[in-house]
Amino acid sequence: MTEQDQYLIDEFKVRLRLLINKQNSLKNENKQLLDQLEGLQDELTRIRKENEMLVKQYESLKLAKTFTASDDEKQNAKQTITKIVREIDRCIAQLNV
Repeated sequence: MTEQDQYLIDEFKVRLRLLINKQNSLKNENKQLLDQLEGLQDELTRIRKENEMLVKQYESLKLAKTFTASDDEKQNAKQTITKIVREIDRCIAQLNV
């Protein structure tokens, strides 16, 4: 084996070690990225569930709001009921005569 051959073999070994180190580094980086992806997918699932829950709560609140009357509406309803009760009382009074 000549000196040139030995030099080529040594250079090949160095480059092979560098390639193996680069491969190991990329494997580690890939594992970290996969772990990060899994964490982000879990967080996305959690956020989607939370969003669904909030949408349901919003719909419930919207529905409840339609059933609740404002103070003005309550006052108007009380006045109307009072008028109706007075009218009924007058009718009853006329029937008793």
